[in-house]
Amino acid sequence: MKYSEEILDEIRNRVDIVGIISEYVPLKPSGKGHKGLCPFHQEKTPSFMVDSEKQIFHCFGCGEGGNVFSFIMKMEKLNFPEAVKMLAEKAGVQLPTPKNQDSQLYRERETILRLNEISASYYQKILYEQNGKKALKYLSERNFKKETIQKFHLGYALPGYEHLIKILVQKKFKATDLFKAGLAVKSRKTGNVIDYFRNRVMFPIINLQGKIIAFGGRVLDDALPKYINSPETPVYSKGKNLYGLFQARMGIRQKNQVIIMEGYTDVLMAHQYGFDNTVGSLGTALTTQQIDLLKRYADEVIIAFDSDTAGKNATLRSLNLIKKAGIKIRIISLPADSDPADVLLKKGADFFDRLIEKSLPLIDYKLEILTQQHNPASSEGKIAIARGLFDDLANIDSQLELHAEVKKIAERLGLEEDTMFKDLSRYQRGNRTLPSISTSAKNVTESTHINAEKILIGSMVQDSGNIEKILSELDINDFTNKEHREIVSVIKGLFENGEKVNIQKIIDQLENQNIIKLLSEIVFKDVVHSDEETIIRSINAIKKYQLQLKLNTIRIKIKQEESENNEVKPELLQDYQNILHKIKTLV
Repeated sequence: MKYSEEILDEIRNRVDIVGIISEYVPLKPSGKGHKGLCPFHQEKTPSFMVDSEKQIFHCFGCGEGGNVFSFIMKMEKLNFPEAVKMLAEKAGVQLPTPKNQDSQLYRERETILRLNEISASYYQKILYEQNGKKALKYLSERNFKKETIQKFHLGYALPGYEHLIKILVQKKFKATDLFKAGLAVKSRKTGNVIDYFRNRVMFPIINLQGKIIAFGGRVLDDALPKYINSPETPVYSKGKNLYGLFQARMGIRQKNQVIIMEGYTDVLMAHQYGFDNTVGSLGTALTTQQIDLLKRYADEVIIAFDSDTAGKNATLRSLNLIKKAGIKIRIISLPADSDPADVLLKKGADFFDRLIEKSLPLIDYKLEILTQQHNPASSEGKIAIARGLFDDLANIDSQLELHAEVKKIAERLGLEEDTMFKDLSRYQRGNRTLPSISTSAKNVTESTHINAEKILIGSMVQDSGNIEKILSELDINDFTNKEHREIVSVIKGLFENGEKVNIQKIIDQLENQNIIKLLSEIVFKDVVHSDEETIIRSINAIKKYQLQLKLNTIRIKIKQEESENNEVKPELLQDYQNILHKIKTLV
């Protein structure tokens, strides 16, 4: 949904960017603004600046920058409408109702979210009452601390059939709403409406916006089924969510790494032992939607599944999807017949840290699994193991990496590298080419006309009185940098529509985060000169560059005519002289 400038201005006026950013980053006063360590990259000396007057931020270390909406989008991995909604809630601003909010699906979703919120509060309340003592004792005996229980909003669903539904019916919810939310079912024996979760410790599943979308429930003994989970609803799809991501998002961001475990209790114990970048997969085979979610937050995934699960084919196939998505992946080898919670309780955080350090890349891990499944001493075993890795090898784009992997596997199995490559080629059936790696780097000094473009952009942002003066002399296409052209285009559009031109309105209309960073850099680095002399000099620098481009084109044409005809057309020479004269007048 597109929000009006009035709504965005109201949100900005009610939230202070210093206050919002301070919720994530400790800030200290520095000159006219505030300074802190950048949350977007590792640094020891603060280079992250926040300007409360201009309501923008910029990091001089990594280049991130923008306004309060940009910050929330980057920090919380949200799109623009989601960031607006989050800040509106903080500011107490009522957003307009989108047209689709009149739809039945939207009303159903809102009802389910409200039901889940009430239910979670009820479950949490019961856990600390007399009726919840045995559930609290169970959690205590499993060594969960009060802080962990509260961090993940654990609760307890009482034995019996109508505890929760009575509460919800009293609040005027219909039975059909409870069915759709997965909180009630019809009894097979009596046909009565009964609670879906009964006599279970409750684990709320929370989305990235902090909304409770589903529950998991565990029995207090060894009865089966040990766990039951909410069914799929209009607000919850198991394959699109990760347990604990809401609580882990800051830890993941800081480490640029996410640890994935299977069970709810594994995730809780990991957080309790300081591994606050841990989430649960809500199943052993990760989906593409879950992997896309992970990609938004981290560049590396550590898998810590139970030892019996990690070797299953379905699990291994899903891990292959992570690597295909361009995310670095490593797998922890847990001791036999153990899960992460057991290991943490028995061995401690240091031992688990060492397991992470020793964790294997996907191909290495698969090699270990395959050598357990096939006899590496036999010819048949060697072939089965090698071919079991072909799918992974075929997905490697780097020839250097491919050669290193093939060499390692060949040495381990006692095979010839050339033979492995020939079989791999047959497996690929000629449909895949392996591009060479080529890297190049060069330092480019910023040209005079590029700096002039920045000065003029800064001047127009600082003082809208300069806009008409500059745009009467220059066309948008005179700005050679594509990002600069986009900024100038927005400025021109606002100006011609008679709207107030300031950095906030410009940022609101820029969709590309890199351009927003560039704009914040221009403003923060004070590449802003409103004096007439500087503006004229900058305009002339851009005009001169454009004329030099034309001059070079004519020069090429003159050389062509000299070589082909042994003479040059007089009008071409005249054009050359005219442009030379114009350039001299601009010096």
